[in-house]
Amino acid sequence: MKKQNDLFDWKHLRLWRMSFAADLWASIVIIVFILLTLGEIYKYNQFAHNQYQTNLIGLLSQKPIYLLDVSLRMTSVLIQGAIYYLVLKAVALGLNMIVETDINYRDKSIEEGAE
Repeated sequence: MKKQNDLFDWKHLRLWRMSFAADLWASIVIIVFILLTLGEIYKYNQFAHNQYQTNLIGLLSQKPIYLLDVSLRMTSVLIQGAIYYLVLKAVALGLNMIVETDINYRDKSIEEGAE
């Protein structure tokens, strides 16, 4: 009978590392896109200061249509980040499933061979 360590070979380790990297990148991506969303507010605050010599609240009280524009741009950036996050999480989970399934099938074939 093979040892349990023989079930987790270099192919599994390689896939598991890729899965871990995709999971790590997913976390980084969502944080970056949240910061980019906050950057949209800062960008509009600078726009208000440069164009109208007021802050963002003053601009929104003068021209409320900018509230819709700011909201749509923030939502767009957040949705884009959410899509990247979900894709990376799906890749990570898919690779984990491949490794676990292969290990389970190998373990099952070893148990059937021992009987």
